[in-house]
Parts: sequence; C-alpha cells; structure tokens
Amino acid sequence: MPSGASERVLWDDRIARAQRLALEHPEAAALLRFYASLAAYQASLLKKGSGVFVARASSGNKDSRPLFRQRLDTTLVLAAIPDLLSWLQQNAPPAISHEIEQLAVMDGSRWEETLDEYLEGTQDDREGSLDTFVIEVVIQPFAEQLARSEWQPGSRLGSSGSRCPYCGGRPVLGVLREEGHGAKRTLVCGLCLTEHDYLRGLCPACDEQRFDALPIYTADKFGHVRVDACDTCHTYLKTIDLTKDGTAVPVVDDLASVSLDLWARDRGYRRLRPNLLRLS
Repeated sequence: MPSGASERVLWDDRIARAQRLALEHPEAAALLRFYASLAAYQASLLKKGSGVFVARASSGNKDSRPLFRQRLDTTLVLAAIPDLLSWLQQNAPPAISHEIEQLAVMDGSRWEETLDEYLEGTQDDREGSLDTFVIEVVIQPFAEQLARSEWQPGSRLGSSGSRCPYCGGRPVLGVLREEGHGAKRTLVCGLCLTEHDYLRGLCPACDEQRFDALPIYTADKFGHVRVDACDTCHTYLKTIDLTKDGTAVPVVDDLASVSLDLWARDRGYRRLRPNLLRLS
C-alpha cells in the first residue's frame, strides 16, 4: 500500500475508533468527539502540505541538530498556526476556545520562541500549556510522517532510555503486544507517536525496578487499560494492553479512559507526559 494511502487509513482508524468509543463511554464522549474532529484536521494538514513541511536535507554534513530538527520546516509550521487558531475557535470546547482568543493575538516572534522551546525540549515543564498544545497539533502529523519514513526499529538516531529514539520526545503511553509466551512492552512517543521497545518492570521516569514500588492499577470498566505507577517518583504511565483488546487504538483508548487519569491524580500520581489533549 502506498505510504499516503497507509497514512489515510491510520487517521481513519483513529477517527472511527473515537466515534465508536464516544457511544460506549458517555462520560468521555465530548472529549472523544473533539479528538475525532481534531484528528481529521491534522490529517488535512498532511494533505495540504503534501510534504512541504519537510525541509530539504542540508547540502553539508555540519548540521549537528537531531535529524528530526533538520527535516522539519519551521517556517511553514509557524505559517499554519493562524488557521489552526481559527479552527479551534469554531470547533474546540468552550473552555478552550475562550483561551484560544487570547493566543490569537500573540505575534509571530512569540510563536517562534514557543516553537523553538518545544523543539529544543525545554518545554517539558510546560507541556500542559495551551500554546504548547497548538504547536503540537500542527507538528504531530508531520513528525509521525517523518518518523514512519526514516526510523526503523533498532535504529539509534537520537536519545536513549525512555525517550523517543527518533525525535527525543517523552513517552505518552505504554503498549503491550503478544510475543512468544508473554507480552512485549513498547513506549509511544508523545510527539511523533513512534513506538520503541522498553523493559517491563522498569519505571520510564526514574528507572525504579523494585517490584513493590511499581504498583499496577486497573478498573473493570477498562479491562485492557492499566495505570503503571511508581511510588518512588510518583509518576504514572497508562498502558494499553492489546493482548486483551486487539481492536484498541492506543492514543484513542487513552482518551476514553480519562477516568483512570482522574483516579491516579487523586491519589497523588502525576502523568509522565500529557497526551495531545493535555490530560495529565
């Protein structure tokens, strides 16, 4: 299947899953419907961009920036922000659309500064902010497209540990898939959605590995979703277990199970990284 066709299927699957889960989980329906429309908008960015968001490779070999930074055309990313802000004002939930009005008056230099902070990784402490959300909505589809075309499992293009080997982003989710007589764990990057292998029984935030310090919480309502917590650093990562529900779409099922995030937060845990809709 051509890459363009496979990417359309990818987005179509996410949208369809969000629409289905909105019917099954009324408490998260508004969130899921908004995500479905936002995913359609992100897919349209890929169609409009037709690859122009990908900068041409440098003619020399002196560029020391990560490959992802070299490939992304930040000028065109910045140019896409005003249209997204207009779309959000018309389609986002009232609480967000009201705040978007304030962002709409930010000048280009302020957005450029925010984008630079995001790409340099200095945004980790403010990942829940709305301007970071705007930046991420625009970048994510192109980051995923780049990663799918340039990164292969086992490659070492960037950071190590729990961070994404392609773009250096922090993990937003864990995923379990069948492997042999057990299940293999991967981490999903919060930016480019690349998955890479990561040991089970190891906290991706602080490397804690003592069994009794890594409790796992589940709820009957979401049999395939669990909260992997750490009592050492008090962070948690939600994990989507595809061995229990092979139809799950991790980034969507994460949103449907928002009640687990609220439960974890009430017990003093903080999410390792907010998801696209800033649930933390």
